[in-house]
This record gives sequence, structure tokens and C-alpha cells, in this order.
Amino acid sequence: MEPNEFVRVFRDPASQNPPVTGLCGRILRGRQPEDFETMTDDPERKLVMLMASDGLARLVGKSDYDALLLIGYEKDYIKHKMEDGYEFKLVVFKEGGAIKLATWDNVAEAVAAVYPDARKKLYRRLKDLKRKPFREIQAKAGEGYDLDAAFRRGPSDPGFMTYERLKAAKGSLVDVRAFLFHAVQLRALFSGDGYTYDEDGTRGLKEYIAPNKRLDDLGEHAVVDLHPVIPLG
Repeated sequence: MEPNEFVRVFRDPASQNPPVTGLCGRILRGRQPEDFETMTDDPERKLVMLMASDGLARLVGKSDYDALLLIGYEKDYIKHKMEDGYEFKLVVFKEGGAIKLATWDNVAEAVAAVYPDARKKLYRRLKDLKRKPFREIQAKAGEGYDLDAAFRRGPSDPGFMTYERLKAAKGSLVDVRAFLFHAVQLRALFSGDGYTYDEDGTRGLKEYIAPNKRLDDLGEHAVVDLHPVIPLG
């Protein structure tokens, strides 16, 4: 299937179980045109999460809001971004390149490749990352340190764990999980089993991790605007 053909199917309410093959996709967010020049609006971000053909097929027939939930966005996060003036788009491109299923092992390998000075601290905590749910790690951080709140405030917040801050930190489990949350954007719902989950624990799409790229470097691709509507109540 070609990217433009998928866009037509995606926007056709009569489409059911289309044979989507050979494609990858990602939902983008931003507030200005330059935010959509790469696969992330964060110029410092080196890795992004993608979906493959099976995930794109599951977006067909969904509302734009439900599509965001299906890829693992929390409801409060969507509301926060929309209130902050963010727009959303879906980019679809031909499959290929260094994408890996987002399991903990593959994530560790991808992160260590682009953040080499984080390797030792990351692998030291990998076993605990696999077995401890996010809420338990957040609890270890203490009441004064909310990883999500620090993420929303951005790198100017001293609790936002940048690469440089991780290199200077002791490398506790909280330090490493905060870095993955803030710099790699593995948020609270990230499970490490290769699937997205919603806030009710329902499994969604297979998700993949890959290096960030400019959209112009993706080859043949298509971009469609999304207009999520938050349900009343």
C-alpha cells in the first residue's frame, strides 16, 4: 500500500479491515510549522516511537481522539496539549530502516546507542525496570518529585532528567526511569512488552522505537491533519 492510499482509507468511514502493508506511521504534535519538520517537536530528542502496518490498520475507523488514546496518550495529556495550543498530525511512510519492537531489551539497546554515557546506569537498572510498574518507581521518588509534572514543565525544571543530568546523577532506578520518561518520552503507560496500553490497562498497538528523522528524509510519505475532540463529561 502507498502512503497516500492509506490516507484515503483512513479518512473513509466505510473502510473495514483494510489490507495495510509495508507502511510505518507516527502521530506528530506541535504548535508551529517547524515542529512538524521532524518526527518530534523536541529538537533534542533522538528516539521516537512508531507504529507499523498492523497499528495503522487499527487506526482506521477510529475518531482522531480515540486514535491518540490507542497509541498510548493519557486523557489528561491530550487535554493539556490541546489547551496549550498543540496540533496533531499523522505521518505515514514506507516501511524500512532501523525500527525495533519497543521491548525493554530493544529500548535499552537503542538508548545506549545514542546516549552511550547512559549505558552502564541503564543496564544496571534494566532488571528492575522490567519488573517494577511505573507507579512503584514513582512512589520511590517521593511526594516532592512527580515525574510527569517535571516533564510538563520541561528542561528548565531541575527535576527534568536530561542526558547531562543523568551523567552527573548516581543512576538510581528513579534517575534512570526519569531520564527515559523525560528524554526518551517513555511515559507512565509504557510497558516494555512491545504494546501500547490505555489508562484502563487495555492493550493497544504494537509500538516500535527508531531514531528521529526529518520528514524530508523518510522518502515517500503522506501527512494528514488530526482534529481530536475531547468528549464532554
